[in-house]
Amino acid sequence: MSIIRPPAVAGSFYPADADILRSEIDGLIDAALHSDVMQETATPKAIIVPHAGLMFSGSLAALGFATVRALKERIKRILIVGPAHRMAFQGIALAKADGFATPLGNVRCDLPALQTALALPQVQILDDAHRQEHGLEIELPFIQRLFGETADIGIVPLLVSRCSPRQVNEVIEKLWGGPETLIVISSDLSHFHDYDTAKRMDSRTRTMIEQFDAESIGSDDACGALPVAGMLISARNRNMTIKTLGMRNSGDVTGDKSRVVGYGAWAIYEAQDAAMKSTSGEENDFTKATEQLITDHGAAMLDLCRKSILHGLAHGAPLHVSPNEFGPALAAPGACFVTLKKAGQLRGCIGSIIAQRDLANDLCENAFKAAFRDPRFPGLSKDEVNDDLELSISVLSPPHAFPFTSEADLISKLTPFEDGIILSDGNRRGLFLPQVWDQLPEPADFLAHLKRKAGLSMDHWSDTMRTERFITRGVSNASVTTSGFWNRA
Repeated sequence: MSIIRPPAVAGSFYPADADILRSEIDGLIDAALHSDVMQETATPKAIIVPHAGLMFSGSLAALGFATVRALKERIKRILIVGPAHRMAFQGIALAKADGFATPLGNVRCDLPALQTALALPQVQILDDAHRQEHGLEIELPFIQRLFGETADIGIVPLLVSRCSPRQVNEVIEKLWGGPETLIVISSDLSHFHDYDTAKRMDSRTRTMIEQFDAESIGSDDACGALPVAGMLISARNRNMTIKTLGMRNSGDVTGDKSRVVGYGAWAIYEAQDAAMKSTSGEENDFTKATEQLITDHGAAMLDLCRKSILHGLAHGAPLHVSPNEFGPALAAPGACFVTLKKAGQLRGCIGSIIAQRDLANDLCENAFKAAFRDPRFPGLSKDEVNDDLELSISVLSPPHAFPFTSEADLISKLTPFEDGIILSDGNRRGLFLPQVWDQLPEPADFLAHLKRKAGLSMDHWSDTMRTERFITRGVSNASVTTSGFWNRA
């Protein structure tokens, strides 16, 4: 039998009648969608929104929720973190409930996520703290109207009392998830000062939030200071960006400016959008520079690999060179893969994902390992070193995070014959160079076989799976000479 936490503030903080509530929330969101704030095209990972009654702060909360409207088909879990108003306790509290009710229906709790949170020592189940609490409940009608009253979205409602911002941050990080997870921080600002004092204080709080100053925000600045500070630590550590969506206080609504409460809304964006633009620029720079590198030094790079393999046959070790004798291009840090094919069939492939040494010695090391240390093949013999042994080099760009929301989304984002992909899940990891597209030109097949290379089943899927993307530019001895490559003096 399901345990549902009933609404505590329906009829006071928001209408108890479902139709009136729908109309009011829809009106607030519609007004927010037509505001200047919606000119921003990126979608936030987290929002900070107020939690007073709808007449006081509903318009600002709507601004925050309107910024995440594009996530309707993507979001599966919403982490809601707010301050405990009704009772004090040590740490962070969950409710013993399978769902939370509003006049619009029930919102289910993400029980696995709650269990994950409970594994942390600062988190406990404390129904009494949730029973009359408004700070989380007031956000639920926005979630229901924006994402659908029957949507299969799980919430993780967390009430924060006596703990440190770092402890809040630890829970946020534990439940960070991927694109399927939205974080909602519930907080009002200053309380019960005159209008001008409140404006000064809230302006200062705005500056602290925009500057990621988690350490300076106190309970006088925001009733949700701890949840806000915990989120700011994550935002700062992850190089996120913050945008102020709006500020006001209760005096702007009632006209009574003698004793007011402040409200604000913020959107917090992952570095992804900026990173994607940066990545695109970096890849263009990499492509031009590496194509020029291969034009100028491709023959020398192949010769280094050839010499290292012959050195390995004679001495059982790779060739080591002084990078300075090859000029700055090969003396610079670089990451490469070296591939050997015998009569068109793979004979060895080893490489570096990240540049850890000069390119000249990376070439020598990986050529030796491709010939003699690939665990899939026996070491190369002297008799195999002839004209049907092909050697190719792939120089790798730096890998970048390649986010996705589902398997279908990942497959749709793959670019055949261009993308190299690193896939990982836990301690399992696999890498495919772009050359693999020659054998697996269909993105679904490419992904399935990459999973298998990582030691996973071809139909494996989990929320913890991650991918990184890189591109390569390369050269092979077949493109430089048709015969005699291995017999050069």
